[in-house]
Order: sequence, then C-alpha cells, then structure tokens
Amino acid sequence: MTTTQKITPFLWFDHQAEEAANFYTSVFDHSKTGKIVRHGDAVMVVDFSLGGQPFTALNGGPRFRFNPSTSIFAVCETEAETDAVWNKLIDGGMALMPLDRYDWSDKYGWLQDRYGLTWQISLGKIEDVGQKFTPSFLFTGPQRGKAEAALHFYTQLFGNSSVAVVLHYHPGEAGPEGTVKYARFNLGGQVFIAMDNPMMEQTFGFNEAFSFVVHCDTQAEVDFFWEKLTADGGEESMCGWLKDKFGVSWQIIPEALPRLLSDPDPAVAQRAMNAMLQMRKIEIDKLTQSPEPSKTAITVENTVHAPIEKIWRLWTEPEHIRNWNNASDDWHTPKAVNDLRPGGKFVFTMAAKDGSFSFDFEGAYDEVVENKRIAYTMADGRKAAITFSPNGAGVHIAETFDAENMHSLEMQRAGWQAILDNFKRYAEQG
Repeated sequence: MTTTQKITPFLWFDHQAEEAANFYTSVFDHSKTGKIVRHGDAVMVVDFSLGGQPFTALNGGPRFRFNPSTSIFAVCETEAETDAVWNKLIDGGMALMPLDRYDWSDKYGWLQDRYGLTWQISLGKIEDVGQKFTPSFLFTGPQRGKAEAALHFYTQLFGNSSVAVVLHYHPGEAGPEGTVKYARFNLGGQVFIAMDNPMMEQTFGFNEAFSFVVHCDTQAEVDFFWEKLTADGGEESMCGWLKDKFGVSWQIIPEALPRLLSDPDPAVAQRAMNAMLQMRKIEIDKLTQSPEPSKTAITVENTVHAPIEKIWRLWTEPEHIRNWNNASDDWHTPKAVNDLRPGGKFVFTMAAKDGSFSFDFEGAYDEVVENKRIAYTMADGRKAAITFSPNGAGVHIAETFDAENMHSLEMQRAGWQAILDNFKRYAEQG
C-alpha cells in the first residue's frame, strides 16, 4: 500500500493488529488491508486503509493502551450509515457519550471499541470537515489548556498547513474560559482536530498507543523534524520514536527504512533491523553498514550454594525462569519460552507489575554445554555467555555480555547483577 500522506496514524495493539485491521475494514466501505510484515510466522505490522486513508497497526505487546486522549472522528453522511457504524464498533466495547442529538450534531456519539480504540461517530458532511476520518486530540491532565499552543506549533512546523477554526469556552460553559472547545487544523494537507478537556478529574493522557508516523525523504528532513519535535521538553526514544513537548508520540521515519526492512535479501533486512535497534534518531547511512563489533563487555558474577544439576534446571526451565528473572520486586517475567539448543530461540517477557511497561528479551543460542556453558546472540546482535564452574563453595556463575549504547555501563552492570543475585536467592531458598 502506498501513501501520499505526510503523516500516518499508527496504532499499537497487544497482539490483535491483524484482527483489528480486518475488523475496521469490514465496518467502513472502500476499505482494505495492505502489506503485512511478519517475523517468522508472527504478524508484526499491518497496513490498512479506511475510505482510502492509510493507517498502520502494530503488534507491540501490552505495554501501551489506548485511551480517549487520541480518537478517530468519523463522519457518516446518512443516518443509516451512522447507526450501522455505531452498532458494529460498539459490539464488545462501550459508549463514552451515547449516540444522540447534541448542539453540534443531529446524531453523534463517542465510543471505545473492543480493542480500546476510541471513535467519535458523527452524522454530517465530509466536505464540512475535509476528510472522513480525522485524528482528534483531547488535551487533558497536565496538558489541559495547551491545545491552542499545540495546533499553532504543529502548523508552523509542517508545510502546507493552516488553522481552519478555533472555538473557545466562554464564561459559564463547561470548560475554563479561553480554553479550546473545538479546533480544526491542517498539517501537510491532512485534517486534525484538537480540544481541551473541560473536566478536571480526567487523568489519562497521550501515550505511544496512538502515534503518528512522519514520512521523510531525506536525512535532512529527518533531522529537521527530530530537532523541532524534541525541542523545549520533548523526549527522544528508540527506533525513530519521540514525544513532543505536549506528550504526543511521533515516529520520524525515512523512506529508506521500511524499504530496507522489507528487502528480499534477508541479510540486508537484518542489517537494517539491527542498526535501527541501536538508534534513537534514524540515520539512513548506518542502515546499510555492517555493525561494528562491540568494544565493551561487562561481566557480572556470583557463587550459588546449590548442586550444579539443580542450578542448571532452575536457570533453563521456563517455569523457574519466570520466578527469578527480575531485578526488583516491582518487575516480573509473566512469559518465558526457551528452546535450549544451538540455533534454538528464547523469549522472556519482562514487565512492570503495575502494567505500565514491558518488553521482550529475546535471542538465539550459539552454544549449549549442559552444566557448563551457554552462549547466545541477542535480537540486536549483541553477544552474551554464561559459565557455570563448580568449586568447593558451590557453583560460580559468570555472565559476560556486550554492552548496549542506550544506558550507562554502571546501570547495565547493576541491572544484570541484580537479576543474577535474585537467581542466587531463588536457587538457595530450598
């Protein structure tokens, strides 16, 4: 699927990206799924279009959840279409504002669908808005009152942009006087909506579940958007992701990246993937370079007072890995898959217990010598090895791993040491 849109809405699902894309394309006419990117048999990314407008869905795990801070405003031009779309989307979901007559529409409703994504369904004319599906920002929590500043910031940043309408709350209305009741603006020829939340008690806010991909042709363009969107309190993240000063998530992606990731030559695609995983801002020339060997290796070690056979079993069996593979009590490993053989793969899902964050630690085994040594390559290409050396005091365990570039060496050493120390406590407790 090709797109001439400068900005594409990007939706983060736990594991239902393909299912959700198929569902949404069944709800709206003139809609279809497009390219599907897989890792082995697993679906990673699904492109789809609704009414000809491109969207992308990602299977990213449970780390981020949709909330009403970013929704999709959908215009339906007949009452029959409005009712049909509402009834399909709300199946398995819930109404946030019931489908009814309001001051601004003869028929309007706000709902959360079965996947958590929120929609505003409105009877009206597409020509009055400018497009059928429009991303809508609700500035709430600490961002409440900043909608107007944000829309002016965005329209100054993107070419072919303008402010269409800004309506403010007046004295006696629901929201604080002067804040934005409703605003519509264009970025690169695409329509967006912004509102300030009139209610103080709402605590949800923007997050990575709903982000926006900015398609760039050149490195200079990547550099420009990266610098502008991270300025004045924005935050850099990994793999081209960032948050701007209002908390909205963006992905600044050069045309070369998806092209290289889908290259028919697996070596080219893997080289680009490994390079991307080491980057914050995407640097196009590095996507095709062979990775430099790691210059820094870190070793953590401890002695465990238990028989080697027990230690090996607790270290390698998934039901035990889930019990010790965490650096602190507020983290855990809810899922562990371990194919312990040369060429076999492992995936350990490491998550904060409050559900705020999770990631998969994964790789493939290079060497497995029972009761003696394990060596593996992580998904980003770094190497690690563990040796088990029985001695008079027990079994000395030493882990040596290539350092990554995102965190300090001290932080990495402390994290791996804490996990090893936790294993020692688990193995010695009974």
